[in-house]
Amino acid sequence: MKTLAKLISYLFIPPLNLLLIFIYLSFRVYDDSTLQIQTIAVAAIFGFILPLLVFFYLRWKGEIIDNEASVGSERTTPYLIGIGLSVLGAMLSMLLELHPFIVALWLSYVLTSVILVLINKRWKISAHAIGVAIPFAVLVFTLGNSAFYFAIILIIVSWSRMYQNLHDLYQVVAGLLVGYLVTYYLMNLSLNLV
Repeated sequence: MKTLAKLISYLFIPPLNLLLIFIYLSFRVYDDSTLQIQTIAVAAIFGFILPLLVFFYLRWKGEIIDNEASVGSERTTPYLIGIGLSVLGAMLSMLLELHPFIVALWLSYVLTSVILVLINKRWKISAHAIGVAIPFAVLVFTLGNSAFYFAIILIIVSWSRMYQNLHDLYQVVAGLLVGYLVTYYLMNLSLNLV
């Protein structure tokens, strides 16, 4: 079971979730392949490749002691860099005049990361839970009730984090709520710009 829990945690790392939801949303809002490629490229660079490179660099330098960044203070630097990269992703998306839903999703990553850093100063909220709740909110926003089949992902990721004793129930639920509520709100707000 421990191996399964670790595998789930590795499969559902926040940068991969980010890339996948931007790919989904790009195909959802665009018929134009150029706009799809632009959206996916921005997400791949600023939300997937660069955050992973930063994490691996910090691991190599010994500033993060394990793959889970289990020490709360070790999380601050990658989170702050992640905020900067998300801001760049949002700005580039605005410069490219990408769909308001794409920009709203970037802003969701910025805002949830800021909340994550602020909460992390006193309490260890689950970034993995936020990382699966954001895509879930986008799916609920775009698919309605049929998206609730994807709730199984929220459950298995939450279980994996608690089973490994990396988070307790409150930290996971807080992450799910922050990710979902911020994202759904911003997606709804962006409807006014469509």
